[in-house]
Amino acid sequence: MSSYVLDEATATALVALNPWVLQRHRDAPVQAAVEVLLQAEQARRGHPDAKTGALQVPALTQGSLLKEEYDLSTHAHHDGWRVGAVIADVKGMIHVNARFGFPTGDAVLRATAESLAAQYPGAKVLRLHADCLAALLVPTSQLTVREDLDVPTAERLAKDVRRVLPEGTPDADVPAWTVSLLELTVDAPSHWQVLGPLVWAELERTHVMVRTGRARGLQRRRLRLDGFVPGPGTL
Repeated sequence: MSSYVLDEATATALVALNPWVLQRHRDAPVQAAVEVLLQAEQARRGHPDAKTGALQVPALTQGSLLKEEYDLSTHAHHDGWRVGAVIADVKGMIHVNARFGFPTGDAVLRATAESLAAQYPGAKVLRLHADCLAALLVPTSQLTVREDLDVPTAERLAKDVRRVLPEGTPDADVPAWTVSLLELTVDAPSHWQVLGPLVWAELERTHVMVRTGRARGLQRRRLRLDGFVPGPGTL
């Protein structure tokens, strides 16, 4: 098997894209920069997050996570392409890590992802932020989001996550979750590539609205994509 050696200019440019590797990986900054690019591409292609097992944001915003959903369901929904979301943000993760240690904290995040997947089979579970995960109730899952999902979702999360905590952990030390609910309808999306960034932006908006106390319950939004490419003779 032949090997490829980066020339000095390419290696310098690669490290310049990720200058932090010079501080964290002084012995092999070029290799570290290559690994960063590899991990980013794997995330885009839908490789699960190593810590939680959930999909990563680039799979949604840059990858083809919703391509099948567009291909299989767009033309069957004359009232718009619709997706639901159940967003679960672990409260006080810093205190979980301080109380139990980082390995247990990582287990809490993985258990959160697994609980969402179990509660919403067929959903696509996404790691939205470090301590925040979302179950996307995509059209092909045949699941719909409802007003009353927040409380039972949080209760089931507490039950499932307790299993990864030390035996005898008091209820007061079991994490809690901020659960946000979204129903998003997109009218006439022109192609599947526009869906990912739109869904990501609305997930972020929904999460922030609940965290800041500006919204409660199910948030419903509709996006109208009125742009089109005119055909011959239409100008």
